[in-house]
Amino acid sequence: MSLHEYLQSDPECHRLLEGAVLAVGPMLGEEDPAPVVATVDAWADALAGRMPLPWTVHGGIDALNTYLFQDVGLQGDRETYDDPANAALPRVIERRRGMPITLSILWIEAARRLGFRAIGVGLPGHFISGIQLDMGTLYFDAFNGGRGVGEEDAAWLVEQSTGGRAVFHPSMLAPVANRAILGRLVRNLHVRYVRTGNWDEAIWTATHLVLLNPGESTSYRDRAFVRFKRGESAQGMLDLQEAIRLSPEGDPELVQWLEKLQRD
Repeated sequence: MSLHEYLQSDPECHRLLEGAVLAVGPMLGEEDPAPVVATVDAWADALAGRMPLPWTVHGGIDALNTYLFQDVGLQGDRETYDDPANAALPRVIERRRGMPITLSILWIEAARRLGFRAIGVGLPGHFISGIQLDMGTLYFDAFNGGRGVGEEDAAWLVEQSTGGRAVFHPSMLAPVANRAILGRLVRNLHVRYVRTGNWDEAIWTATHLVLLNPGESTSYRDRAFVRFKRGESAQGMLDLQEAIRLSPEGDPELVQWLEKLQRD
């Protein structure tokens, strides 16, 4: 199944694990998501027998973190953080190392299978997870062993991961929809490929961003940029025109870019 087919069958991306594999499918040779789903199902089955009795939320979360980060051995990859393998769940499970968003996806999906209302939280520069409770939300950092995250911790993560370019606001702790999680996963890869000038890979990440965000001007703008770098001028012009059409009041910078290309 392609990402396009997946999004047609599940536009809200309820099957998050499946979507996360398909979102980076070209890098994996279109790998079947089923083994990843089966692995997380098995983790949840093992965890079900470790839940505390009598039941407590904190006891259940402690059991989840102990299992994933000690028994399974998942950990944040600090040595080769930019390795594209960190964005691919099959490789993360094999290597037991990943980036914040992939580790968070595994944490969220294991937690959901245990009955927790688990969410993703897209802090600038660092993705974390959360558990929604009646009295509020508890936040956790899967990249750092499931460590609890309060507002001060979140502010520190934002400052450290963005080099101070972003200033934390509590609204940054809002839940992120599954489809947006997949978009951020792909954008992480896309930024890496653009930074290294790997246009053969950047074209599929740009196309996947268009599939995930078909109504966003920036998705078409980014693909136009890649197409021009690949010498695909006609297709790049079409993407640029669509980016202008979707932008609020016709983004002046995009219009100037188009006019310059037409003159040249």
